[in-house]
Amino acid sequence: MYPKRIPKHLIFDPQPKRRSKAWIWWLIGLALTAVISVFSIDALATPYNQNHAGELRLTNENGQTLPSLHLETTVNAAINGLVVTTEYVQRFKNNSDHWVEGVYVFPLPEMAAVRHMEMQVGERRIVGEVKERNTAEALYKKARSEGKRAAITTQQRDNLFTQKVANIAPHQEVEVTLSFIDTVKYQAGVFEWRLPTTLTPRYIPGISLPAEGENELTTNAINTNSFGWATATDQVPDAPQITPTMTPPPEYGLTNPLRLTISLQSGIELASIQGLYHNFEMNKEADYYNITLQHDVVEMDRDVVLQWRPVLSAQPRAAVFQEQVDGETYAMVMMVPPNAPTTHALPKDIIFVIDISGSMQGNSIIQAKSSLQLAIDQLAPEDRFNIIAFSDHFRVFNDRTVSASEDLKHIASQWVSALNADGGTEMYPALREAYQQMRDPERLQQVVFITDGAIGNEEMLFELITEPDNNARLFTVGIGSAPNAFFMAKAAQLGRGSYELIGYRDDVHGKMSRLFNKLNHVAATNINIDWPQEVEPYPSQSADLFHSEALLAFAKLSRPLQTLAISGNTAQQSWQTTIAASGSPSASGVGTLWARHKVADIEDQARRGSISADNVRNAVLDVALTHSLLTRFTAFIAVDETPVRPQYLPLFGESIANVMPNGSVQQPMQFANTATSATLSLWMGIWGCLALFILHINKVRER
Repeated sequence: MYPKRIPKHLIFDPQPKRRSKAWIWWLIGLALTAVISVFSIDALATPYNQNHAGELRLTNENGQTLPSLHLETTVNAAINGLVVTTEYVQRFKNNSDHWVEGVYVFPLPEMAAVRHMEMQVGERRIVGEVKERNTAEALYKKARSEGKRAAITTQQRDNLFTQKVANIAPHQEVEVTLSFIDTVKYQAGVFEWRLPTTLTPRYIPGISLPAEGENELTTNAINTNSFGWATATDQVPDAPQITPTMTPPPEYGLTNPLRLTISLQSGIELASIQGLYHNFEMNKEADYYNITLQHDVVEMDRDVVLQWRPVLSAQPRAAVFQEQVDGETYAMVMMVPPNAPTTHALPKDIIFVIDISGSMQGNSIIQAKSSLQLAIDQLAPEDRFNIIAFSDHFRVFNDRTVSASEDLKHIASQWVSALNADGGTEMYPALREAYQQMRDPERLQQVVFITDGAIGNEEMLFELITEPDNNARLFTVGIGSAPNAFFMAKAAQLGRGSYELIGYRDDVHGKMSRLFNKLNHVAATNINIDWPQEVEPYPSQSADLFHSEALLAFAKLSRPLQTLAISGNTAQQSWQTTIAASGSPSASGVGTLWARHKVADIEDQARRGSISADNVRNAVLDVALTHSLLTRFTAFIAVDETPVRPQYLPLFGESIANVMPNGSVQQPMQFANTATSATLSLWMGIWGCLALFILHINKVRER
């Protein structure tokens, strides 16, 4: 028989149990974890304007931050046949009452040969000299600390440069002029000249490197080398130099105004001229066109692209330009090989790699998805395909290539429609996966890479592309109003493919159709240019040409060309032609272009492992110092030897922001820099919460 229980209301407890307050500790722990996590996310480097130690910022009567240094850019481009000579003028105006140093990171065409720089203050004009970069930077720092006006131009990437101007007096204007030579592109019967004006902020992967104290105050002068929003990492050691501050486009007025004048002398009768992304006014003069912006000035928030098409009877097949400098002859040859009709496209394995990182948000992801869906739709039933989408990590449509049946193409199109842009830009694992799936030598192997190219570790990708086992041809599609054209062009060149740039949605159909013409057949292979003896040609080895592309080659010769024979193979037959070069037009700057392409060829040999790093430096310096050329190992330096800033007055740094590309969406966390302490802070919060939980369990056990 069980004993009777005493009812609870009859039990007297002199020490009643207290209510547990563990929930309070849990609440505090969760709150601390949330705060630390938020701060860790906020610690991720962003490309927006931030104040740095010693940097000057002005505010208006409403308390809004204003830049103390104003920039205006004027570009005068003269196009003569295939050669473009550009005068690029940057005016820095100090609106403050303090002495200022200006730092501006800006893009130029990826094969631009910068050959001249000068600085002008009032009536004083100082012509810059090209020197070894380390020497030039030491001279600049010395002049800056001594209160002298100085300007230095350096190259960070083939298409990315930095301009610094020291000791700009209060309310004074300093003008820096760069002169560079470039070439127009000819493809599918259309000539095109492109001028980048801003950049898409680049994702910086890697592990943080120890700070070197680059941004410390020194004797009334501030070293502004580290004004970028990212810190150096093991994958991108120069991250601070390639991540300028960015600013959204203003609601009214212009942040970075651009004035542009183009003189176009094509040498042939034209059927049409058009600006793709800007409105132009065009006036026909005697033998050239004078082209200006319709609204006089525009914001520097997208590439300037001018296209012109000759009449059918004037479609060029070949052109030769020559220049004589110091007893040497330099030649530039443009040749359009015959495009034999394709009777049957070979079955192919094709992998599409699409960028869905944060930098693709806005119009870019719309253009990228439209491009990919159009490409999938054009696949033939005998083709096999797969899709890899990447941001922080990659995901695959299938674990291997699958046949391009109508059902699978429809499913793939729906899969693409569901993609959203967010996160970092980890290209390397996605591209490596694509190459690993391309291992069938019996079929045509191709990779199509759709991205804006907004990364800082381009060289890592180039090393992957040039690995001996990666034999698939690589085709790149640049997306957005300010893509990284250097990455697009160089990746396609090293991958033995071709590239297209899509700036707006209206471009998608035409550019992707042209890309598929290239995917389906190579127009000309085994191209051989029969240069005369005693010649130094670049590129040293001619690449295959795809449908509608033109061959462009440069050479240094002991005497002028008279004739030049070029041969190659198409899918149906071999072909050969002879160009009459005697009496060819002279073009200023061909020698500089030859030097620029020689530097590019040296760099490519290093990427393939043919030249050591030390030999690359020496070889590039030899060319650059001889031809007064800006490279990653040289710099232009201009110093006014008269001190102007009193030593007792401080010098403030001012980084000039680039305007966010047109159509892009600003995401404060989309350009995460893993070189910050964000990850550490997040884990500290998690471990703190875990410690509170263990403490709570121990207290319960003690009771």
